[in-house]
Amino acid sequence: MISQKAEHIIEETHKLMNPIVVGTASHLKGAKVVYKIDDALKERKLTQKQLAAMTGMRVATISELVNGKGTNVNYVQMLALMAALRLTSFEQLFEIRLPEEMEEQFKRESEYWKKTKEKRSRLFKVYGTVS
Repeated sequence: MISQKAEHIIEETHKLMNPIVVGTASHLKGAKVVYKIDDALKERKLTQKQLAAMTGMRVATISELVNGKGTNVNYVQMLALMAALRLTSFEQLFEIRLPEEMEEQFKRESEYWKKTKEKRSRLFKVYGTVS
């Protein structure tokens, strides 16, 4: 299992993204993206080359995903990986782990929004004006 800091991923791809997307994603600095494809391969005694053949993806793409180098994965690729490896959840491929304090804050804010239907104005200052 390999993990990568969210800020590294953001830095690597920020030039290709809308600045608002980058700004919003930057709120997850401190989080980690955990790549679990290698674990699934080992459990099933499969090689990267075999997974590439099963999914139709390039071996280099599989290698990048296994090693946390490939940051752009589309839904069709995720579905192909899940089908080939017989996985039942996206989190068996990749997982985003928030620092404990951030996770608790997000839970509190989410519950507050659901309960009150109120928007948090300080966040909309960051994200732009939304009504």
